Amino acid sequence: MRSWLRSVKNKGVKYVRHFIIDCDTAEDDIMSLFMLLRYGISVEGITIVEGNISFEQEVNNALWALEFIGKDIPVYLGSQRPIIKSYRTVENVHGKGGIGDKVLKPSKLKPSNKHAVDAIIELADRFAGELEFLAISPLTNLALAYLKDKGIAEKIKKVWVMGGTIYGRGNITPVAEYNIWVDPDAAKIVFNSGMDITMVSWDLITNYTVNEEWEEIKKMKTKLSEFYIDIYTHYRNYAMTKQKMKGNPHPDLITTAIAVDKSVATKIERQYVDVENCDCLTRGMTVIDYLGILGKEPNVEVVYEINREKFINMLYYLLS
Repeated sequence: MRSWLRSVKNKGVKYVRHFIIDCDTAEDDIMSLFMLLRYGISVEGITIVEGNISFEQEVNNALWALEFIGKDIPVYLGSQRPIIKSYRTVENVHGKGGIGDKVLKPSKLKPSNKHAVDAIIELADRFAGELEFLAISPLTNLALAYLKDKGIAEKIKKVWVMGGTIYGRGNITPVAEYNIWVDPDAAKIVFNSGMDITMVSWDLITNYTVNEEWEEIKKMKTKLSEFYIDIYTHYRNYAMTKQKMKGNPHPDLITTAIAVDKSVATKIERQYVDVENCDCLTRGMTVIDYLGILGKEPNVEVVYEINREKFINMLYYLLS
């Protein structure tokens, strides 16, 4: 990625990418924001949605993270609940503060008075054909924006979704991944909206955990590397003890790395994907029509493999 940036600069080309990052702000959301900024992407807004922890703490985490790196990016408050169903937060996974049990509060920054749905529509208008949407959270805000103005489906250049499963191995039910499970009705709307979507699933990212690299990151002794160790310790312990992983996973950050540099994804299949939103055992499951049995046009780029070495190098670069 750095060589690509150098080549662009050498040719005298100035290309700025414009993003919204949609968060239920825990540790991986924070680091995803930092990665976008580290790679020179213009983050036009941060939209907050129901998810990992209490909504108020999600907002506080986003504002605190901006203060930590000295940035002032608009933070827009969005939906505090799914469109239809009830849900539950997962402090057992991320800690009550979303970065473990430490509770962060911003000292100066405040959220915008504008609602996230309106901000999404306005930014889609302002950066029509250029705006990219990093959805590392439940899809409620984007679905509501689409229902209010279906024109955003053509104006938003790309939607990067962390969510769903490809092999039916969930993390909140036996078959459903948390982000999609929280609001499967919103996910169904977005997946069938005509937006250009790339999906990075939960059961994919579990193959690419940070293992022995944890000790290497400890040795880096930079501001961000020490912050990384601090905020991921709770999540790492949970993943290794409760989810039987070799290390800490990076669902949001791997999705972000692919959004920054799509070559991180080494195998992508374009397939038809729908979402199970019945009141049933499989609610929240992503259903992938592998064989084209339904006869519907593919609507999602599904990531099946990534270049682990490239992702780890991007992580090191972020923390250096």
